[in-house]
Amino acid sequence: MEFLRAFTYMFKDQHWLIKLAETALLVVLCPLPVIGLLCLCVLLGYLAEIIHNVSGDYPRPLPEWDHIGEDIGKGAPVLLAIALYHLPLVFVVALLYIARETLAVSLFGSLTFAGVLVAITPFMMIYFAFAWTLLAIGLVNYAESWDSGAFFQLNRLLRCIGNHGLLVLQWLIYSLAASIVLLLLLPLAPFLFVPAQGYLTGNFGRRLRAARMRMRDAYAPAEPAADLRNLRLVGHEVGAPLPSHESA
Repeated sequence: MEFLRAFTYMFKDQHWLIKLAETALLVVLCPLPVIGLLCLCVLLGYLAEIIHNVSGDYPRPLPEWDHIGEDIGKGAPVLLAIALYHLPLVFVVALLYIARETLAVSLFGSLTFAGVLVAITPFMMIYFAFAWTLLAIGLVNYAESWDSGAFFQLNRLLRCIGNHGLLVLQWLIYSLAASIVLLLLLPLAPFLFVPAQGYLTGNFGRRLRAARMRMRDAYAPAEPAADLRNLRLVGHEVGAPLPSHESA
């Protein structure tokens, strides 16, 4: 149900047509040299706001397009994180391009390059999925605090994957499925990509926060016992008599 709602929730907004039309216009302007970079920052900031609203259970999660300057400021750290996360892939692609120009001058060289490409492609796909998973968790944390450092707290991101692997895997499957659906609906993709992915990631953040609270509550009963032990140790250090079980 949540997956299907990612493609329908925006139409319940009273001003959905204007909001989606402005989103599509910014997507169309993205290929332009300088203006496109600003438009991309605006879209990424808008994406982060959708994640914030969905995660916070806002009744109308689709934001208004009335603070583009603020969206640029919010989207710039997201763009930087995307660029840094994908640097290894860019490096590998550059090496493959150099290898193709060097090796593909003969039949044997072409076969060698094809073999290298086949061998390395699965690892590139695994890294791409891993990078997007880290980016999604970073986006969730960023949308909660608006702290750009949320993208680069690697220990926290990896710990989240370890503690909530099932939720992370579910988001990854939903996000991939949504991308496939949007490719099939290519004429509508400029309208729906940001709202759909924003909703899925925001819902992921909401469920992630609930899972963290459950884990925190599970450890809560151990705290009074720890406080009692600390009290006993302090009393022993100052020479006070240790309380017995009967007096307790």
